[in-house]
Amino acid sequence: MTIQDRRRARMRSGLGLVGTMLMTAGIAAILFAWWGVAHTGYTFEQIPYVVSGGILGVGLIGVGGFLYFGSWLTKLVEEQRQTTYALLQLLEERDRDRAERDRERTERTSVL
Repeated sequence: MTIQDRRRARMRSGLGLVGTMLMTAGIAAILFAWWGVAHTGYTFEQIPYVVSGGILGVGLIGVGGFLYFGSWLTKLVEEQRQTTYALLQLLEERDRDRAERDRERTERTSVL
């Protein structure tokens, strides 16, 4: 594993962790806003809870979801690169084997 691979893995896990934390904080903000609204009978007292907790919570969930999605995409890209590299190695090995067989076949026909 190269240094660049380690850096990518650390970034991927960091994005996933931060995304999860932001989504959790968003859910907590929404629950806090719900609790504040549920325990207040006047509309003018409920609006600040909805604005500060509800909208902030939805925003945190959105940003956290995008970060988590970015982490997942980074994982998919890394797996695709590894698969492509393995396939490239197999194709190069196949080409070498074919060239060797062709060379042996040519040598056999030239001997006859």
